[in-house]
Amino acid sequence: MPINWKSASETSNLVLRVPLGVSMVMIGASAYRDFAPFVANVTDGLGWASSFGYVWAFILPALLLFGGGMLAIGRYSYVAALTGGVALGSVPMGLILKNIITGIPLPDMMSASYPTIVWMMAFYLALNTLPDTSPPEETEE
Repeated sequence: MPINWKSASETSNLVLRVPLGVSMVMIGASAYRDFAPFVANVTDGLGWASSFGYVWAFILPALLLFGGGMLAIGRYSYVAALTGGVALGSVPMGLILKNIITGIPLPDMMSASYPTIVWMMAFYLALNTLPDTSPPEETEE
């Protein structure tokens, strides 16, 4: 589907969607590249729940890779919304769960989760194009 470069909403959606999707892909790839430190960070202090954290450490980068890729190329937005939304939404929830299980102070976990909340808002805006308010093009009769 060709983009209408005179449409502010389509152009801004492309400018937001592609870098955000590529960034998600790069974060997922980076997590797999440095997998041992990533697993250690996810499972640190979880105790009885460390096996769940270990499994999630395999799943989360895959969701970021797949959801970010679909977002970047602009195809299958419902799949991108599901996979990327689960990946991004699980980070603040996991950090708060880690706070409950490990006893790490809540302000430390909240300050770590704030950037992900900003990412979720950008992800929402990238998936939902704003309505075009540009004047209609004149047609020749």
